[in-house]
Amino acid sequence: DKDGDGQITTKELGTVMRSVGQNPSESELQDMINEVDANKNGPLDFR
Repeated sequence: DKDGDGQITTKELGTVMRSVGQNPSESELQDMINEVDANKNGPLDFR
């Protein structure tokens, strides 16, 4: 959560994934978030 808003977006997830040598597409990133997004609002909430 780089900007401290309590959420992980596809952009932030993509940055982390690329930092560990992965190169997921935007669609793959969205699929990853959708799998664990309990309230289905888009980003992952950590508040």
